[in-house]
Amino acid sequence: MRSTPHTVGSLMTKGRGLLHPAPLILLAAFLVPPPHADNKALLGLPPLCPLKALTGIPCPGCGISRSLVCCGHGELVRAMALHPLGPLVFVLLIGTTVLRFFPEIKLPQKGITTGAILLLIAALTLWLLRLLGWLPKPP
Repeated sequence: MRSTPHTVGSLMTKGRGLLHPAPLILLAAFLVPPPHADNKALLGLPPLCPLKALTGIPCPGCGISRSLVCCGHGELVRAMALHPLGPLVFVLLIGTTVLRFFPEIKLPQKGITTGAILLLIAALTLWLLRLLGWLPKPP
């Protein structure tokens, strides 16, 4: 039986191992220090959201990176304040990572699609509520 060498590109396209985005995001969430007390930035960097930089309007995902980092450090209340969907996305990233290492576990495609659509609807609804001022905007 002939084996083919794995390249970085082939590992990425197969979606297995640590080169998949989910484990890399989780690793960053654990390694990056939590935001400072003002919750405004990670690593002292300016906000990286292009929509907010251009228009001053936060995007549907504004605060999610900081929320994931807070989840990685066990600061769930703070994570919820930064983005209410952050802890859910963190759990989904853990699940995706586990599934990468156990490819024999198969999830129904319809369930994955439905879940993705529901998450998108939740993110857009949350964004609208933030824009209308019914929920606080991320710091």
